Amino acid sequence: MSVPRAAAARCKMRRQDHDRDEASGGGSGQVRFDTLYREQAPRLRRWLDARLQSSEDANDVVHDAFARLLGSGAREGLRQPEAFLNRIVRNLLIDRSRRVPNRTPHVPIDDANEPATRATQEDAIELAEMRERYRASVDALPPRMREVFLLHRIAGLGYKEIATQLDISIRTVEWHVGEALVRIGKDLGQ
Repeated sequence: MSVPRAAAARCKMRRQDHDRDEASGGGSGQVRFDTLYREQAPRLRRWLDARLQSSEDANDVVHDAFARLLGSGAREGLRQPEAFLNRIVRNLLIDRSRRVPNRTPHVPIDDANEPATRATQEDAIELAEMRERYRASVDALPPRMREVFLLHRIAGLGYKEIATQLDISIRTVEWHVGEALVRIGKDLGQ
């Protein structure tokens, strides 16, 4: 077979593969992923929004689910990617439910959150000392951890916003905040 005929044969085979892929529901893997995202993301957001009662949390879970799907090596050979995606979402919700009840509510230590009852002089001194130890503990954190922690606790940014602003993953943001809380808790003797 001559070179032009071999090239023509390869081209014909590629066209047949392309036609077969189109007939089975999409072209390349990227096209199928884009289509899957357009079709499934709004449905998943509505479903999660009803369960989580927060559109931001629902968007985060949908984003995480598609990121996991995209990162999985199995996505090319899936016959039912919607079912696989649903399983990923359920697993993310399970992981989330394991973390959420263990979180203690955040109450900032500042002048705006003074106790409603009148503090004695001893209580005021103890509170001032606690604040000073807290500030010293935060100042002792490694620079990146301190930055992430302050963006979350002081600036009130969500994990996704911090990850975007600092160009790090959401998991890294979670780790920094969690590790900061552990270190601060140890420093405060809790």
